[in-house]
Amino acid sequence: MSTSKSEPVHIEKNVLFEIATNFWNIRASFKVLVGLLDVGTHMSLIRLNNGKFLVIDTVPLTDHTQTEINHLTDNGKNIEAVIAVHPFHTLAFPAFYEAFPNTKYYGTPRHLRRLTQIPWAGSLEDCQTRKIWEPEVELRIPA
Repeated sequence: MSTSKSEPVHIEKNVLFEIATNFWNIRASFKVLVGLLDVGTHMSLIRLNNGKFLVIDTVPLTDHTQTEINHLTDNGKNIEAVIAVHPFHTLAFPAFYEAFPNTKYYGTPRHLRRLTQIPWAGSLEDCQTRKIWEPEVELRIPA
């Protein structure tokens, strides 16, 4: 029986990290309790078989993260869609939309209701919207 503890994996914040082939993640700060507690947030990018990218949720963009996303997606030209899957991940979407306005955005009903400055292409409440990227990406709403 091993008693050694493994060290926690440290993933640097605001850096595009390739988790697997065609799948990247960016971790970022998200502070609550008047900035005392950093609970963190994250977004992911998936390269689809057609070479385009699906962005899942957003984080506040730093110059570095925007440069990395631009490099990966040809300045956003290869972003097929941005989808907001978590109804409470709303704060970074307006700035992300300003940086990447020429793509389709899909969100939960809460996103569509609260972020009216974004011209949403559809709601994830609609099962046809959730099926757009199948079979590569399966989106489900938990019961």
